[in-house]
Formats: sequence, C-alpha cells, structure tokens
Amino acid sequence: MADLSEIAGYPLKLDRKTAAVSFGPEMRMPLYSTRELDALRPVLLDSNVTGQEVAYWMYRNCGQPDDTEMREEHALRYDLTVFPGVRLGPEYMKTFGHYHPLIPGQDLAYPEVYEILSGEALYVMQRVDDFTVSPDEMTIEDVIMVRASAGQKIIMPPGYGHVTINPLAEPLVMSNWVSDRFSSFYGSVEDARGFAWYVVNSGGEPSYLENKNYAQGVPNVHWAEVREVPELGIVSDRPLYQLGIEAPEALEFLNDPAGYEDLIWSNVVVQ
Repeated sequence: MADLSEIAGYPLKLDRKTAAVSFGPEMRMPLYSTRELDALRPVLLDSNVTGQEVAYWMYRNCGQPDDTEMREEHALRYDLTVFPGVRLGPEYMKTFGHYHPLIPGQDLAYPEVYEILSGEALYVMQRVDDFTVSPDEMTIEDVIMVRASAGQKIIMPPGYGHVTINPLAEPLVMSNWVSDRFSSFYGSVEDARGFAWYVVNSGGEPSYLENKNYAQGVPNVHWAEVREVPELGIVSDRPLYQLGIEAPEALEFLNDPAGYEDLIWSNVVVQ
C-alpha cells in the first residue's frame, strides 16, 4: 500500500494495483458511491465498450469528526475521487462532466478547487453561452486543457464546466473542496455525448477528437499551466484538506467568488 498521508494531510493509503483506498481509524467514514461504466456510456466516444463494472469511486464528506462544525459553518464539502488506470475503449478514463449553476444574486457560477494526491490528471474545461440548452442551440465559447500532477492544485473557474481524465496506466487520486450549496448540472453534457473534445489514446500518447454533436462547432483548445496562488493558500507544500481545516476563510471564494476572479485566474494561466 502506498502511503499518501503526507500529501493528503490525513491518514490515507492507496493500493496501486486495485485503486482501493483506506482511511485511518481517526477519520470519519465518508459517504461512498461509484460511477458505473453503464452510467458513463452516454458520454463515451464508443458507448459499447467493455470493461470493469465500476469506472471510478467517489468518497463524499471526507474528514475528521471534529471538522463537522467548520464545514457546516462555511458550507464546504471535502471529497475524494479515485480512478483506475484503464481505458474506456479508445478514450482514457474520465468523469461524466458537469457544470455548476450561478450563485443566487450573482452572475458568477460556483468554482471548485482540486488537488492531485497520486498520479496525473488532465482537466478539460469549457465555457458555453447557456449550459441548459440543447447541443444544437449551444455555443461553446472557450475550451481549456490543463495537466496537473501530485501536489498541484487547480481551481475550476466560475462558468467553466469540467471533465477529469486519467491519462496514465496507474490510479489517479484526486481531492476537492467545493460549496455544498448547489447540485451540479449534467443534462446537456449527456445530450451532447460529452464535452467538446474526446481525449483518446494514439500510440501511447493523448490525441483529441472533435465532438461532432455540437451543431455550432467547437473551438480550438487553449492549453494552460497551473501556478500557485499564495494569497488563497493554494501552494504545493500545504495539503488542501489542511488548508480548509486550518484556514477555511481562505476558501471563501468557493461560495462567493466575486472579488477573487483575478486570483482564481492566476492559478490557471492560459498559454
């Protein structure tokens, strides 16, 4: 078992062969769920692929018992997601993809912050004019791709839907803090059979295929780099979990991003 406790900020171990994780006895039992392969088929390039029944594992409201009051006071949730290092036919393992709604009374959507605990992630982020309409009516305004490795943290900017992809043949373990005041929106992603670009294996390296289900066409990809944001506590040597527990005010931008937009975009720097 690989010990991820130092990078996670709490007792956590990973079986790199099975992608199983185990929490220390001092941790609160998280809400556990899975994303089944059948549930992913609507957004796959090849919906008839075969593979293991469970595509990836989701652990919601992770943490220690004494952080409950803090999380409730600040309306935050800490999650863990684990992906095996397998492919979905020609595609790499990926999440379904979703959008976040607008914050009540604001013209900004809820952001989210992720941290890589093991492996590597490729994030596909896209901004559309209206994520509630059909793919025939929707205009994709921007697509950003970012790679992140262990210890790096990435903020999903307000207004950008996102998909997480595991491009490696080893497990990806990812954590996040997010507001618990909303539910994500999946409908138009399913209607379009995924995001603007499919990430597929081509001779051992990722390549990209356009999703033709968007009638208005898709824009070219803008690549970006992840950088630290010390003003928000987003640094490589401080676990994301510890940041939320020790300085929850630093995560205020997750519920109220107004006034933090410049700092948020300093984390994801488009090339």
